[in-house]
Amino acid sequence: MQALYADPRVPRLTGRVKRMALPRPARRLMKDRRTGLAVPRLGKPWKTHGAAPFTSKQVLPAVRGGRLRGMLVTCPLPIMEQKSPRDTALLAARWTLNHHPKGSKISWLASQRVKTGWMLVYRVKYGKHSSRAAVVVMDGGMSKPGLAFVTVPDSQRKRWRDIGRVVSGVRVLG
Repeated sequence: MQALYADPRVPRLTGRVKRMALPRPARRLMKDRRTGLAVPRLGKPWKTHGAAPFTSKQVLPAVRGGRLRGMLVTCPLPIMEQKSPRDTALLAARWTLNHHPKGSKISWLASQRVKTGWMLVYRVKYGKHSSRAAVVVMDGGMSKPGLAFVTVPDSQRKRWRDIGRVVSGVRVLG
């Protein structure tokens, strides 16, 4: 955790970060048996896509002239699990910076406990642009907790509301 707080790209998560009012969860789910999680199957324009290196992946179509696109992925936790789900989610959020442009910095929007884990919603700023993103770390009953990660760039800001649908809809299978 010391390395996390030494990283200038990730600010401390303080008590000022609010809870998020979660929308009603989606009915259609995409099951990921490797993580033990089910995530919402998002409607058009989202499409399922080749998952590698993740275990499931949904993407938004690319915007003309833009190289970034929204994506929702699940995978077994790619980092070492910490003692608290909150700390694990913080490190997972830092790990997601690998999937954003160089020079990205996080600012926290929401943080709260979910049924068997923790959820963080945050803004990622890079240059003149930004993305909204979220991670949900849950114990799906597998050897490692599952990670659901969603990010949507500002070029597709009409889809930012889907982030709330995702974080409210992540469930444990079974």
